[in-house]
Amino acid sequence: MKNAKMRFCGYTFEHNPSKLKIADSARLRAILPPGSLPDSVVPGRGLRIVKGEGELAGADCLVRYERLRALYERGEKGILALPGVKAMTAYLSELSMTAEPLEDVIGYRFTFTEARGEGSAVSGADVYTVSEDGESLWDIAYANGIGIDELVRLNPQIPFIGSLDENEKVRLC
Repeated sequence: MKNAKMRFCGYTFEHNPSKLKIADSARLRAILPPGSLPDSVVPGRGLRIVKGEGELAGADCLVRYERLRALYERGEKGILALPGVKAMTAYLSELSMTAEPLEDVIGYRFTFTEARGEGSAVSGADVYTVSEDGESLWDIAYANGIGIDELVRLNPQIPFIGSLDENEKVRLC
């Protein structure tokens, strides 16, 4: 089974990053009775941080990097869909070119920071566009943290869930 491709705010990564690190942080808060020292702590979930690096290759690699940089500069939050991980609402918080661009190849690094309080919420208007023939609803369900039964229910127009056509639209919610 092919992995779904990483995507953010309408940008689909042609190739998934070669390195990907997802860090879940814990946040500890002290419980303070008035006028006393902390006597216990309660764990809380901090923000998820996603870091990675990869290469953009091809004659249009600089154009694709500039599209990513424009997303970074806008500073908007959006849905971050990662292969094998439940989708989350996040910001592209860091982006850098890792070396002098070679002919038709650009190395890059990125950091996405989860939007506070929005975890893996997916926008009600979120529609996934199949990027290549052969992707399946199973790939899309797994990448977006949606049950396959729910995805099938949302997409009665799709007759063959095991192999989708390029540019086919899939409702995520």
